[in-house]
Order: sequence, then C-alpha cells, then structure tokens
Amino acid sequence: MSSDHALRNYHHELTCHCLRPGLHAPMLVANYIETALSLAKSFEKQRNPLLQELYLKRTLYEIINKMCDPLIHNAIRKQCLEQLYKPLLALKRYYKTHNNTVKFLLLEREARVLSHEFNPF
Repeated sequence: MSSDHALRNYHHELTCHCLRPGLHAPMLVANYIETALSLAKSFEKQRNPLLQELYLKRTLYEIINKMCDPLIHNAIRKQCLEQLYKPLLALKRYYKTHNNTVKFLLLEREARVLSHEFNPF
C-alpha cells in the first residue's frame, strides 16, 4: 500500500464514527500522523522540499480541521488536540532548516488560536 493511499484511508477513518472511539481514537490519529510524517520524510530524502512542506502542512491542517469539526466524535477531536504537537514540531524543524522561522511562527499562532477556540475538553 502506498503512503498516499494510506493517508486517504486514514482520512476516511478520521471522519467516520467508530463503534469504540475512546479506544480507537489515540491509535487512529497517531497512525495518521506517523504515516504523513514518514511520507514527508521520504520527500526529504528525495530532496524535494516543496512536497515535504506540502505534506507537513497538509497533516497539520487536517489535524486542526478534525479538532475544530463539531461533527467529529469528541474522542477523536481530543486526540487531535493532544497530538497536534507532532506535525508542529516537524514543521518547526523544516522551517529551521530552510531559514524561514516567520512562516512557522504564523502557523504556530494559528494552531494556538484555533486550539483555544475549539477546545473539545
């Protein structure tokens, strides 16, 4: 299974209503983030920084969107909030490597504002 196909599969699972979301949500969100970050890392190895940045930002925004969506189960929303730091740290490392910390600070501020506004706790 390709990584892009796996991301689409996790995207579908994040939007569905699982029978036991309290048990499945932590692994579901963690696996989605891990798959996306490994795909971004493969683009880094291929020396393709544009696609690397694209997948890192896509992961961050997907997690933020799920966290802010009131139609998603609260267990998944809470896990998205708790694991939001993973794509943020990857983006911080990416922007630090490419000497563009201003973009990271803007993304971090946006994530901070949205996480306070749509906190599912």
